Amino acid sequence: MRFPRHMTLELTAKCNFRCPYCYCLWHEFPQIGKPELDTAGWKAILDTCASDGVEDILFTGGETLMHPDLFPILSYARRRLPRAALSLFTNASLLDESLIKRFKRQRIRLATSLQGLATYGAMTGTRRTFRRLLVLVARAGELHWPISVSMTITKANLHEATDMFAAAALSGAASILVGPMMAGGRALAHPELMLSRAEWNATKDAIRALPDCGVPFTFCDEFFCECRNDQPAARLRRKWRDPNHKPCPAGRDFGVIGPAGHFRSCLHCG
Repeated sequence: MRFPRHMTLELTAKCNFRCPYCYCLWHEFPQIGKPELDTAGWKAILDTCASDGVEDILFTGGETLMHPDLFPILSYARRRLPRAALSLFTNASLLDESLIKRFKRQRIRLATSLQGLATYGAMTGTRRTFRRLLVLVARAGELHWPISVSMTITKANLHEATDMFAAAALSGAASILVGPMMAGGRALAHPELMLSRAEWNATKDAIRALPDCGVPFTFCDEFFCECRNDQPAARLRRKWRDPNHKPCPAGRDFGVIGPAGHFRSCLHCG
């Protein structure tokens, strides 16, 4: 089997946040997350990425900065795929200026998430606030290596969704991705946090109505993964199906390697 052009490598299931909306599949299917692949295994996967002509790789988790061999893996990826677009997603709790500069030297783009302002602690399962994250986003912009920011909108942070967007934009985010909480992973235990389709559409309208800050943004309209064929899927389709949804690119242009080293064709489907 050849790898698709776009790959996501979930380096670890370990995370220092406990976000109630987390869609990571190992919360449902533990075998996806453990035992975790060793560094030699990840290098072998990167060899396959190189031989199969993979064009871009997103390194994610869990929390990527908790992986003990993160930088040897990233350095190997850059050597083996010198022309590929490499990026890394982090919750930014362990990120600092020296690491931003290191990622810039290796030409690895950064992405993070802003999951609330007043609700940041509740939405990350921590006692942290959003302030340090926005300082890092601003500093990365000053270093000419801006960070992309994603946001997951839930019932809890819905009231501050436009303020979250404005805060990320004014802090210098490279781009902003906004989506509703998806039914999957740990989020399945928190259905009370899921938006209605009407609430999500109103949120999009409110963001579009904000003054233009010059920051590109996109919306992800998925409430659940169309690839899933397990028992909850029929109920989810009835409640949240988008009549304008586009076919999932899973398996054609996109693939995922989980922390245990197994390939799957979709980020949200085991």
